[in-house]
Amino acid sequence: MSTVNSERDCELLLSANDQLEKMYYQEHDPCLALHISRNYHLLQKQDANNHHQQQWQEKAKTWWQLYWGERSNKSLGLFYDENDMFLDTA
Repeated sequence: MSTVNSERDCELLLSANDQLEKMYYQEHDPCLALHISRNYHLLQKQDANNHHQQQWQEKAKTWWQLYWGERSNKSLGLFYDENDMFLDTA
């Protein structure tokens, strides 16, 4: 699993999510929503600021719910916990 090691990494990840979100709203591709959710989850796990952690967790859950509502393979839920957050199996 990747980690966010610096403020620059965080900014790059947020910039990537901004672009992915724009693409999602054009295409409504559930894979994009899943990727966005995972990126926010990564930010949530790496940010020491409690307020930011809560923000990232809410965003991860929102995007996960968009993914969950549009996906075609429900068995992928085996990789998520009871809070619909990606399980770290590493």
